[in-house]
Amino acid sequence: MAAQVEIAAENRSDSLALAREAVFSPVADGAVVEQTVRRLGEAIGLGLIEVGERLPPESELSVRLAIAPMTLREALRILREAGYLETRRGRGGGTFVRRSLPQQPAREARRHLARLTVEELSDLMDYRVAVSGAAVALAAERRSDADLVALEGLVERMAGLDAFAPYRRLDHRFHLAVASAARSPRLVAAETAIQVDLAKLLRLIPESAEMLHVSNEQHRELLAAIRAGAAARARGVMETHVRGTADFLVGLRLGKLGES
Repeated sequence: MAAQVEIAAENRSDSLALAREAVFSPVADGAVVEQTVRRLGEAIGLGLIEVGERLPPESELSVRLAIAPMTLREALRILREAGYLETRRGRGGGTFVRRSLPQQPAREARRHLARLTVEELSDLMDYRVAVSGAAVALAAERRSDADLVALEGLVERMAGLDAFAPYRRLDHRFHLAVASAARSPRLVAAETAIQVDLAKLLRLIPESAEMLHVSNEQHRELLAAIRAGAAARARGVMETHVRGTADFLVGLRLGKLGES
């Protein structure tokens, strides 16, 4: 099992290389512990660091994040107490992402949605159309064979799911893998920020196996367009995909599900 996790992590490093580089890049000056907790917590939530994956050794991680070892240990302690990480002793030990991740309470997502006006929500989706549309168009032109294999693997894994939470983690990874295939660090950073915002809201969408099927069929269309090098078609499919999510969220906001 450990070998499978390491193989999966290695493959993901290829398909999400730029996004993972950002996770383990130096932390800015300021509230360093808080930034480290946010950086690692968001990466876990988006699937950039997968459930069951072992983090780099503390000595290596503190160097990559450019923070003091004591600072790193405090951030890891907070994430352990919050239920995101666990430490295993003995041979093959280390710090691992827990297999059962804590879920954001739905009421927090409703409050977050309630704080957004319909105009702000629509603006977020317009921004997502611009960023994700550009990313998928460039991915169609720049993708490697390894990118295609990784994207196809994510689509097939999502096809076998009818539970919302694991599907969403793979969905976040799919969109980040598309951005990574565009070979643009700025687009990867923008897509990552968008996925973090979406992760706070998508738990409000009622679970539906049919809805997940429709969503993943659009992923298949995106993959086909990327494989064919059809940049304009890929951009069009992405806009349809993004607008569908926007319709759900605006409908929930206008339906006042975010008020309680």
